[in-house]
Amino acid sequence: MLIKSRRLLLTLLITFCLAWVSRADSKRFRCMWRTDPATSMVVGWDQESGDNPVLFYDVIDFGSNVDAYRNQRRPDRIILSRGMNNHFVRLSGLQPNTVYYFIVKDNRSVSQRYSFKTAPNTPNERLSIIAGGDSRNNREARRDANQLVSKLRPHCVVFDGDMTGGDTAPEWREWFDDWQETIGSDGRIFPIIPARGNHERENSSITELFDVISSDVYYALTLGGNLFRIYTLNTLIAPGESQRIWLEGDLRASSNVIWKMAQYHQAMRPHTRAKPEQDELWLHWAPLFHKYGVNVVMESDAHVVKTTYPIRPDNGPGSDEGFIRDDKTGSVYIGEGCWGAPLRDNNDNKSWTRASGRFNQFKWIFVDREKIEIRTIQTDMAYQVGEVSHNNIFEPPIGLNIWHPPTGDVVTITNNSSTPPGSRPQVGGPLAQNDRETSRPAPPPPASHNVSSIPREPEPAASDPSDWSPFPKVVPNETGDITIKYYLPQNCDVTIQLINPGWQPVAKMDFPRQPRGDQVKSLNLSRVPPGRYLLVIKGGDRLARRFQVLVR
Repeated sequence: MLIKSRRLLLTLLITFCLAWVSRADSKRFRCMWRTDPATSMVVGWDQESGDNPVLFYDVIDFGSNVDAYRNQRRPDRIILSRGMNNHFVRLSGLQPNTVYYFIVKDNRSVSQRYSFKTAPNTPNERLSIIAGGDSRNNREARRDANQLVSKLRPHCVVFDGDMTGGDTAPEWREWFDDWQETIGSDGRIFPIIPARGNHERENSSITELFDVISSDVYYALTLGGNLFRIYTLNTLIAPGESQRIWLEGDLRASSNVIWKMAQYHQAMRPHTRAKPEQDELWLHWAPLFHKYGVNVVMESDAHVVKTTYPIRPDNGPGSDEGFIRDDKTGSVYIGEGCWGAPLRDNNDNKSWTRASGRFNQFKWIFVDREKIEIRTIQTDMAYQVGEVSHNNIFEPPIGLNIWHPPTGDVVTITNNSSTPPGSRPQVGGPLAQNDRETSRPAPPPPASHNVSSIPREPEPAASDPSDWSPFPKVVPNETGDITIKYYLPQNCDVTIQLINPGWQPVAKMDFPRQPRGDQVKSLNLSRVPPGRYLLVIKGGDRLARRFQVLVR
């Protein structure tokens, strides 16, 4: 009897291990943008084994039920690089500010269910962005920063180079293994906007691993309609010539953009004596940043911490290393690395340095019409930090270590309302730590339906399927569509979930930032198996309404 039990246990362990391996054919996932962040997304992964992978996706969460997903696409690009079989699916025609759920199925296995969210297409939506670089050597520090990405849930991560130390295949596999720790607790992948560092030996290190649209790795993306344009530049090729011509042309053509940010790897004026000055960058780029009103410039490479006062290029009286403080028209420079690379001494401050330090960190940036806020986050011991609320990603979670130098913990750049969009905003002083602001929601759009008959009274509990009878009954029509009505007492995110009699979620759909008032939604359940279900609608953390659904 004991021998049989041991054999049974061994069989179960082997079965479990084989099942685990069978789910590991597609791994090292990442998301990026090549075109409009509001309507597109690139999903990349390493197809380690298995053949003919297909990405299935939908705005409804069908979990691992491949057949339920209404959209599918095969890879647009497959390239062997840095010891990985990199597959990229380029999705387009997506809905702005919308969560998409996806899985990858090959001839052997089905991946974990992941999701991504497209960017807003309106400047009325506030943005949360994490910015940093230099993750080379210290994997523990790198993973700490990665875990904080998963907990802060930004719209995207701006990463300006030096991912690995030697640009070797084993290092890149480790880097992407560690990058999986940026994935949210619910499977959300946050897009990365990458730049090339000096430890990436070729442009191909970025283009082949992140499917960047530019073979020279300089490009620009705009988030939030005309709210925020991010310029990625390449310090490992000539900063003048074609790169400068492109930069000035794009800046000139983007005068309607409210805010602009540039990222590149090597700092013009590093805050450590261990790194040289980059006069060629200063000559070709700094005058353009000032002329066309670039508000924030992020640099890396020096492996120190810095924020500056607003500065402009100038060699006259009062200047220091080619810059002078200018609170009206200057740009704020931030950086300089510290995502896990060896730390250096911050021993080269300037007269216009606002604060500098020596610790592992990245920047947490909020952007809305009125202002940009920049916080420096100390990333060590990420396990002590809580997760932001999914309904308010702008409220710092419990345990988050925000750097508080004498000049203040928040760098605030304010938009002078008397100036037209795209002109240079004012740069204000520090806000106190307890003066943080939360998101200002956009004015709610007019309701598309005038429904006065929606019940608003509390409904009975549903602890068992036999208790579902009091809830309104809904039957899909011949095409699988249903229409549901409910009421929201305030602006909030809405989650609609379909649950089977075994209390297992079958499908899920998210509707972010829904306005207060009566609501009407049309859902298609044509892919849901026949049966009886409970449809649960939650507004924020509150139950809004429930229906029993009969799918035939």
